[in-house]
Amino acid sequence: MILPIISSSFDSNVFLIIDEKIALVDTGAGTSNLVDEIRKRVSKIDLIINTHAHLDHCGGNKFFKCKILVHESDAAEMRSGEFYGTCSMAGKKIPLRVSEMLKGGDKIDMGEHVFEVVHTPGHTLGSICLYERDKKILISGDTLFSDGSFGRADLGGNFEELVSSLERLSKLDFNLLLPGHGNIARDEECKNAIATAIAIAGV
Repeated sequence: MILPIISSSFDSNVFLIIDEKIALVDTGAGTSNLVDEIRKRVSKIDLIINTHAHLDHCGGNKFFKCKILVHESDAAEMRSGEFYGTCSMAGKKIPLRVSEMLKGGDKIDMGEHVFEVVHTPGHTLGSICLYERDKKILISGDTLFSDGSFGRADLGGNFEELVSSLERLSKLDFNLLLPGHGNIARDEECKNAIATAIAIAGV
């Protein structure tokens, strides 16, 4: 089961995966309301998977004593507390630990859900999406939003790489899109989202 915790505009969406293991995909900026909401749902977290190293997605990591996974290209930003400059949201550096560094193609076996790590640089160097091939689920971080927009590329990213990442996502078969901000997309909305993103990007 995947439970979405939809955020405010200054936080990221958080996705709680309840399976043989219990995982969080992103933890928001670390606001007490969001952390309290997570703790209402579960008493224990086995691992956190961060889609990228911006503070609005991983600031809540510090409240959980569990394994933390992030792509190898974003690990240094998390450990330094810089978060590609987004540490300004907190007014100071907040170094965070990294337990394991991910690469594209890695598999994260939760039990009934097995997620493939899709490296989608562009928003940051180490941005990832999580793809559940059998269940046709894409957790997209800030690489793709349900309205067809996508994350900015000026905080540790690269627009040309972002375009390539969108093209990569267009080849995946998914009918549930769980983005880093905004609403969830289902079925035809997913196809419309990626088609719109590619059109906006000028591919």
